[in-house]
Amino acid sequence: MTALVRSELLKIRTTRGWWAYLSLIVGITGIAVAGEVGTASDEERSAADFLVDLVEIVSVSSFVALILGITIVTSEFRHGTSTPTFLAAPHRELVIVAKALAATVVAIGFVVLSLLIVAAVALPWLAIVDATTSLGDGELATRAASHALAIVLSALIGIAIGTAVHSQVAALVGTLVWIFVVENLLWGLFALLGVDSAVQYLPFRALDATDGSGGELMLAQGLGIAVSLGWILLIGAAGIWRTRRRDIT
Repeated sequence: MTALVRSELLKIRTTRGWWAYLSLIVGITGIAVAGEVGTASDEERSAADFLVDLVEIVSVSSFVALILGITIVTSEFRHGTSTPTFLAAPHRELVIVAKALAATVVAIGFVVLSLLIVAAVALPWLAIVDATTSLGDGELATRAASHALAIVLSALIGIAIGTAVHSQVAALVGTLVWIFVVENLLWGLFALLGVDSAVQYLPFRALDATDGSGGELMLAQGLGIAVSLGWILLIGAAGIWRTRRRDIT
């Protein structure tokens, strides 16, 4: 299993998409932090929860992690490397587990990178304007950990989707359509039927609740994590079943 995980990490690091992921995280996080600090008043910059609010920007990595998870699996089928991969490791479910572990490691790396960008942009700026900062605030660590968990779960649901769909274009486009169109349509349908609360249990609504940020018709964080894990296991099990039956020749 260790060798399989190392192999998956090597695949990720040696693709051109790897640099696109890093560039997106650095660029979007840096711009967002600069925008928040630059537009805030001196009073807002010195507020006790200002750094906590900046940590929330780390959530932009969730979407990158989702795309990473999908492409880790679907790239194998798109480029035909699934054949040598499954011939080298005949137990296909172990390959999927290795991909999930590799995605988890990389997702955690995304979190660390995002936090470093937040610190690199915000702390010098706040020091220059003599804003009061409190790095010892326990809420900072709590929020960072919550976002780290949400980002890891985003990568894992991406793995599950890729395992179930196989086609990279269909998986990416289908996921975007589901997030931005289907779940919103279902929300409207559930409202007409008088069961608005059911929307909380849809895959990406539940995933949104895993960082504990709350919102309209959102599950509590713990329940959101449980529901998200349920969706990951359900979609992943269907994907493993399909992958085991697929002809790779």
